[in-house]
Amino acid sequence: MDRPANQNRPTVDAVLARISDGYYSVNSAWQFTDVNRQALQILDCSAEDLLGKDLWEVFPGLRGSVFEEGYRRVMLQREPEELKAYYPDHQRWYEVQAYPTDDGLSVYFRNVTDIVNVDAKLKQSEQRLQKMADSIPQIVWICDAQGNAQYINQKWSDFTGFPFDALLVQDQISAILHEDDRDATLCAWERSRSDGREFYAEHRMKSASGEYRWFMARAQPEIDPETRQILGWFGTSTDIHEQKLAQMALEISEARYNSLFNSIDEGFCVIEMLFDPAGNPVDYRFVDVNPVFEQQTGLHDVIGKTVKQMVPQHESYWYEIYGDVALTGQPVRFENEAKALQRWYDVYAFRIDAPEDRHVAVLFKDITERKVTERQLLLDSQRKDEFLAMLAHELRNPLAPISAAADLLRLAQPDDARVRKSSEIISRQVRHMTSLINDLLDVSRVTSGLVSLDSAATDLRQILLEAQEQTRPLIESRRHHFSSTMPSEAMIVRGDSKRLIQIFSNLLNNAAKYTPEGGIISLRGEVRENEVDIVVADNGIGMSPSLVKNAFELFTQAERTADRAQGGLGIGLALVKSLVELHGGRVVGSSAGLNEGSEFRVTLPLMVSHAVHVPLGDDPTHNALEPLRLMVVDDNEDAARMLAMFLEAAGHEVIVEFESRRALERAAIERPSVCLLDVGLPDIDGYELARRLKRNPDTADMTLIAITGYGQEKDRLNTAQAGFSHHFVKPVSTDALMTLLTEIAVSRQPG
Repeated sequence: MDRPANQNRPTVDAVLARISDGYYSVNSAWQFTDVNRQALQILDCSAEDLLGKDLWEVFPGLRGSVFEEGYRRVMLQREPEELKAYYPDHQRWYEVQAYPTDDGLSVYFRNVTDIVNVDAKLKQSEQRLQKMADSIPQIVWICDAQGNAQYINQKWSDFTGFPFDALLVQDQISAILHEDDRDATLCAWERSRSDGREFYAEHRMKSASGEYRWFMARAQPEIDPETRQILGWFGTSTDIHEQKLAQMALEISEARYNSLFNSIDEGFCVIEMLFDPAGNPVDYRFVDVNPVFEQQTGLHDVIGKTVKQMVPQHESYWYEIYGDVALTGQPVRFENEAKALQRWYDVYAFRIDAPEDRHVAVLFKDITERKVTERQLLLDSQRKDEFLAMLAHELRNPLAPISAAADLLRLAQPDDARVRKSSEIISRQVRHMTSLINDLLDVSRVTSGLVSLDSAATDLRQILLEAQEQTRPLIESRRHHFSSTMPSEAMIVRGDSKRLIQIFSNLLNNAAKYTPEGGIISLRGEVRENEVDIVVADNGIGMSPSLVKNAFELFTQAERTADRAQGGLGIGLALVKSLVELHGGRVVGSSAGLNEGSEFRVTLPLMVSHAVHVPLGDDPTHNALEPLRLMVVDDNEDAARMLAMFLEAAGHEVIVEFESRRALERAAIERPSVCLLDVGLPDIDGYELARRLKRNPDTADMTLIAITGYGQEKDRLNTAQAGFSHHFVKPVSTDALMTLLTEIAVSRQPG
């Protein structure tokens, strides 16, 4: 059974009294049947002013209003309705909810004038904001926290041709971004959304006309101050196309400049000239340098510093040259020495930038090595000229007695004494000329690295004895006092005996030549733990400090005077140094000065650290040997006959031929033991003649000796390949030839 309505009234009244909205009800006759306290306050009236009264009479302003239309629809259609309208009588905005009841309708209402005014102001503000946003040149955009576009100003549509559509704008943005910039832009946007940092990107967007233009996009997040959560994003996209193109052009220009600047393989710098109040150039500051600058100058970290700070002793003429370029604008090319840097430079300087900047560009190259080489070439040229003069002098000296001896032999029937004396003179002078030529050839071979040593364990004491024997005639002729001091134990070194003798005979010869008659020369050997020192000393003319410094250089020679006819070619000490170094040793020279004598010390490695006492003995001699049958082949008939006469005088049987073909035939018949063949034969050269002799079984076992004017290593290799066993250079050393023939004779003896 339902409870009567009046039994629920206290509860309804209590609820209506507590709600914030105003409430009233009317019956179907539009008479007020109920009203709550809040409605009386809002309407500023009492319950007696309303209850039982007609709605339209109490509030005549409702007639014809939105509210009347709504109330009547609710009454008629029995459906609730929400209304919001301005009520002029109260100058208020009311928000109303009307509900149908059994006998009429109930109305809940509230004064929303303040809210409506705020909304209106907000709308007005938004309209102003939109107008302002549409008037600025940037594209302005607003996104929610998830990055969904909520607003984009008119510039978006003006540029892209797309009307703003929040549902389509993401796809539109992706479509108009340049494909080369799309991924980087979207990645940057996602990073900013995830960490809340400012969004920044530069990218190209396609306009409605199809043109791509550069834009700079920026967006700042709106952060809730309490939760620190992102509420949304406010951003702009600014057209930077012209600036970007200018920047790119500048970057390309700078890249080209830097590429050129850094690729120059010469030193390059830009300097700012500094002048005193009187206008005189006094210093310069480094503005820029390329990587090669440090290599060419040895200066580091110079940008912003002055040259006086870096090189206080820098010469003033550099300031004058560069200062003139800065003031006049005239470029200059020159070579000059920077003594403070100990370098020479080839320089090209020219003005750059505005004249008032006083900037000078300097392109330079370190030519110190070239200058040193030029000075050395000049010195070498002078030495060469001096050497040629000496060579002419030295070669003329022996030619004079040779010529005189030859003339003497032609004048009349010479007696045996004159023949013998003339022969001795000719032989001696020829040996002297041969020695000069051999020295020249030795220097050429040694400096070209073509000398190979025939090394063996050798006692230096025996070497020094033989060197003394070679130089004894000169020492005795100049009446020098000679002394030799050697240790009793052997001084065993590994070396080429012939070359070692050459070293020490050269030093002894020098001592004898450069010591006045009656001087003192000493030779001493000193053994140390792993080395042996051989010292040649004299009390002769000595050496100046400059000569000591260059004594071992080619063509260096002490000053010659008229009484020093033994001057030589100035190549002896250079040869000594090269040969000593080939033996793993070293040589030094010293002198207290001019007329104070000289000392040369040769140091060689000992082969045996604990030397053994070995007495020096005489060379063995051979018993009398059987003479050899020899063949001499040379197209120079005089040379062939003279050599044959010498060999016959030595006791050998000699056959002479002047043509290769005749030599082949006669060799097969006579079968000589040894053939001395000139290499430069006209019809069949000596190489081919040797090969044919070796191929013929009748002559294959003959010993072949090459006689030639060529003595380089390649010439010796050629003769060896052709079948020659020995190689002699013209003029032939008769002593060496006789020694070889003796060795051949010994080897051919039975048993």
